[in-house]
Amino acid sequence: MVINENRARLHTQTITRTTEDFKLANRIATYTLFIFPTIFLASVLLQPFAEPKWMFLDTLAAAEYAPDCCHVYYGLVSNMGLLLWTGTAAVCLLMGLVVLSVDKQDPFTRFALSAGSLTAWIAIDDMFLVHEKVFPAVGVPQTLVIISYMVLAGLYVLTSWKYIFRQQWWMLALGAIALASSIFIDLVFHSLDAYLVYLEDSAKFFGIVCWSIFHFLTTFNHFHNQFTLQVNIAKTEPLDTDQ
Repeated sequence: MVINENRARLHTQTITRTTEDFKLANRIATYTLFIFPTIFLASVLLQPFAEPKWMFLDTLAAAEYAPDCCHVYYGLVSNMGLLLWTGTAAVCLLMGLVVLSVDKQDPFTRFALSAGSLTAWIAIDDMFLVHEKVFPAVGVPQTLVIISYMVLAGLYVLTSWKYIFRQQWWMLALGAIALASSIFIDLVFHSLDAYLVYLEDSAKFFGIVCWSIFHFLTTFNHFHNQFTLQVNIAKTEPLDTDQ
């Protein structure tokens, strides 16, 4: 009787602590989602040392179109986005493989591996300008490539939508809107006008931040929940032995 009461009390305390941790993690992620890109992009725009446009463009594009070549700050915003793409891909793929090795039926596995694979390909595309330079060079229109990426993103959501909608899905939706806005500006205007560059790449960077934070937060919450559960089980086992 005492054992059952202790176990129930411990379970209740664990759920309460986990819920509080989730709320804290979600609050921090939300603040970061808006504060980090705002401060970073504002710093790039307002700094007095270099032309911000060359810091927003891809490194290769800046080196090609800038009046003097080259400077280490070329492509700063683009490179920060690449770090987020690759970091997100690495976290999702690694954690997805870890869960796959333990529980193949866990819905997190499909979510993480599909998200990691898609993000890894986007990172490669962004790094080597695949949709902008490589595919058009072999006769595949850029618009067709972008449409295919949208289809892949749709398949990712379709295969994991139940799991996604149990998370902070609004972050992913906000990121999708920002990335779509960036693509729209690029396709419609395709201009090196400074203000259009700022608008396009700011939307793109904000979209990447939303995408990354959503997947980081979802991964953290999943593993925090699993770890807390295992700790709870470990704490109850000595009680069973004492019985």
